[in-house]
Amino acid sequence: MQISSGSTGAPPAVRALQVNSYKTLFDGLESRRDNFLLLRFVAASMVIYGHGAAIIGTRDVLARWGWGVYSGDIAVYIFFVVSGFMITGSYLRRRHLGDFIWARVLRIFPAFLFCMLISAFVLGAIYTEFSASAYFGNHEVVHYVMQNLKLQTNMVWDLPGVFIHNPVLTTVNGSIWTLPAEVRMYLWVGLAGVLGVLSRKWLCTLLLLALVACGIFQPAHLLWVPVPSFLRLAGYFAIGVFCYIHRYRIPVGWPYVAALVVAAYLLRPTAIYPYAFALALSAFVFAFAYCIPWHGFNRFGDYSYGIYLWGFPMQQVIAHHFPSLPPIGNALFAFMPALVLAAISWHLIEKPCLSLKSVPGRLLARAIIHYRSLVNDRRNAS
Repeated sequence: MQISSGSTGAPPAVRALQVNSYKTLFDGLESRRDNFLLLRFVAASMVIYGHGAAIIGTRDVLARWGWGVYSGDIAVYIFFVVSGFMITGSYLRRRHLGDFIWARVLRIFPAFLFCMLISAFVLGAIYTEFSASAYFGNHEVVHYVMQNLKLQTNMVWDLPGVFIHNPVLTTVNGSIWTLPAEVRMYLWVGLAGVLGVLSRKWLCTLLLLALVACGIFQPAHLLWVPVPSFLRLAGYFAIGVFCYIHRYRIPVGWPYVAALVVAAYLLRPTAIYPYAFALALSAFVFAFAYCIPWHGFNRFGDYSYGIYLWGFPMQQVIAHHFPSLPPIGNALFAFMPALVLAAISWHLIEKPCLSLKSVPGRLLARAIIHYRSLVNDRRNAS
């Protein structure tokens, strides 16, 4: 999915100032060519790789030998930076809360509902230790679907008798914990848009800084962001929002990535390393998206969400049948069925549902036209 610049064109006053000798995020947006699909595909694959270690019960190689950050966390941080950037642009292009919420519902829920239903009524039925009658007669099966669809923090992880002998006991899908955080970030963007904050660059910047300060000093008071599990995700999402708001000035390119990576590496022993790491990772995200000249992956579609949703259940299936596989083996064997299910989800569910984004607008336009025709008919009759 390419980010269309739509109404992102800079006003004349801004264009007059934009005689930059460096490439900015705005330049990337205006090109209408990016590699966000490929980046998210890689990130979703990294989640599977990271979960391979967790499911088998060993430590992730990156966390042990590299930067001290779990590879699955890195992948999720990438998702949230990209999401903050894209979602902010989405609202500013629409500038209508109803259309914005409808678009977000279509992006999150159809694929998630498909995953929950298949997990509960097909996958669970195959791998439960209970009889079919006992399994389907258990109210926890329906509860698994209904409770998780609420996308609250008290999600349900297990199904009756399913994966009870796996190293990660009973958990059917450990990836979905981030979805409530994602939805809350959508609500923040919608609220900021309605209040006009997103349209005021420096006011938005001050608000983002205030939210960070609130999260650090008074975390219990940070609305819609349960602490501590969502706080880091909110921070990475805020970086994405900040980058879109300041897209006219923020440079993008591999030299900036290299400089920030070196700085982050040197700051590893210090307390500010997490912040340096976040900046370096965010710079990498946008360089990957806008500074790689090949865009051929975009023709395949957006399988990343499906891979993210289906990776963990497929890894649990592999761990059930082959518990002695090493983490990389578990990840590799699980990747192909997850990819197949992701392709099914994209082509049969997600893509058709996303084509309905403009339905509320079209219905409203038809209603207005119909109303005007009725008014004109009455005037003519009188």
